[in-house]
Amino acid sequence: MFADWRGDHRHALELLDEELSYVRELAAPEETSVLLRTRATVLLHQGEPVEAREHFSQALTPAPTVGLADKVAGALRGLGDAARLAGDAGHARVRYESALEACAANWFGMGETVSILIGLGRSTATEGRLGEARDGARQAADLAVGSPGVREPAESAEALPVLADSPERATVPLGAAVGLRGDREGGHRHRTPRTPRLTG
Repeated sequence: MFADWRGDHRHALELLDEELSYVRELAAPEETSVLLRTRATVLLHQGEPVEAREHFSQALTPAPTVGLADKVAGALRGLGDAARLAGDAGHARVRYESALEACAANWFGMGETVSILIGLGRSTATEGRLGEARDGARQAADLAVGSPGVREPAESAEALPVLADSPERATVPLGAAVGLRGDREGGHRHRTPRTPRLTG
């Protein structure tokens, strides 16, 4: 996880592969599902949505057997991310809606719900449905405020420019996201469009 955050995706994948070999040896379905989903997320960060989709599909298989709704929701949300990044906004929206239905309405599911709402907002914005995109961004931001971590508020700030009424105002939440993350690159390239591209 830390290697991925630093942008060292190759090392992150090496560590995940090592860990996957251990949990498969232990026949641990919950951990296997989590690691497959994490590996798929790293692949998305590398700009490989097709390979990531295969991993998210594999993660979805053992998820229901462990009885944890957030594992199912996380895999479905990942499939939505992969579809959106591959240019299929309609299919992504269907996956996000399924993920939202599967996500547990509790503290543990809050971070996943934020990520789903952000993805749903981005896919509806791509489809030109800006009213729905704004609603998703607002809901994600409202929910993220109660999060104990930094990731959810940062990701929701990255999604807020869709609410801005001018390019100048759109830069404010992007700057907040960079500050929350504590990095100078503006987050992962698949999640955070560069400010000029977003506001140009």
